[in-house]
Amino acid sequence: MRIEATEKLKSVQQKLSEVVREEEQQLGNAFKDIPTSQGKTGRQIGAEYQLLLTQIEQIRPKQMALQSRQMQIDALYSQRKKLLLELDQQTSARGSAMQQSVKRLNRKLEQKVRLALTAEGNRQVLVDFLNACNMEGIGLKRLVWALEGEFSPASLAATIRNDEWGVTLSVDLGLTDAVVKALCRLPERSLLALEELVIPDTMAIELNVTHGERDAQFRSIEELSTGQQCTAVLHLLLLDNEDPLILDQPEDNLDNAFIADRIVAELRRAKLNRQFLFATHNANIPVFGDAEWIGVLSVEDNQGVILPEQQGAIDVPAVQKLAADILEGGKSAFNQRREKYGFN
Repeated sequence: MRIEATEKLKSVQQKLSEVVREEEQQLGNAFKDIPTSQGKTGRQIGAEYQLLLTQIEQIRPKQMALQSRQMQIDALYSQRKKLLLELDQQTSARGSAMQQSVKRLNRKLEQKVRLALTAEGNRQVLVDFLNACNMEGIGLKRLVWALEGEFSPASLAATIRNDEWGVTLSVDLGLTDAVVKALCRLPERSLLALEELVIPDTMAIELNVTHGERDAQFRSIEELSTGQQCTAVLHLLLLDNEDPLILDQPEDNLDNAFIADRIVAELRRAKLNRQFLFATHNANIPVFGDAEWIGVLSVEDNQGVILPEQQGAIDVPAVQKLAADILEGGKSAFNQRREKYGFN
């Protein structure tokens, strides 16, 4: 059976070859009748025609592959669009949660420190990204508009893609022609990266610089002295937390008024749920802070040690004497604090 099938196949192939030869001969004869055109004979024109048909047949599979690849790209862009939408929703949800957290923190800070969250406030990230795109003739000075705008990176990328003539960019954003042309020449890979760019939030910290019962007067942390900056940060550290807090000589940066009026009160409240360890020469902290234990550091053989007889509660006479000798102001200052605090 196989031999018979092979013989039949050869016979069909032979007949087909004969038909092709006849057709080609007829086609060749037809080409001869074509008049000469542009310096080419009919045979030459016919040969180019046959070559063109061959190239078209070779292109067809590639065209189908291109269509298939384009469908894949469209599907990926659609999936990417959904992911970007999800990212935007998650970012918005996170921003709302952060705003609620800031409100709770401000209530707990009780007008000592004030926090203000600005969603997507650090737009310098966008400027740095555009500057890194190395657009011809566009430096940092021509990118100031990115700091002042309220648009998102994703919306900017969409505008660049859809704004064929740059009308929206020039009219709505007030950009110069040079900047518009540069943006419209950004490659697709840059636009994809721009869509994914997340602008960070910014947090402003302000300290109430008044004392006592006076009306609160807040000042930005950038305008504060080093001591006041440390005070603001310490207020944040003293918020509800169960982790131990270790501070080394905070009086170096904190003035006595803030220590007495702000920090000590926070310590006495928070010490019920949290452990505090201070290395200090300031009497306000152990006395007014109601220290549970004081250890006096001595030096032996060039090493720091705390001897058993030099440690204990603040109402232990030996510890009081050592504290009075070491703390700022000496015995007199210590006794004044002790009397105010209520020791007998």
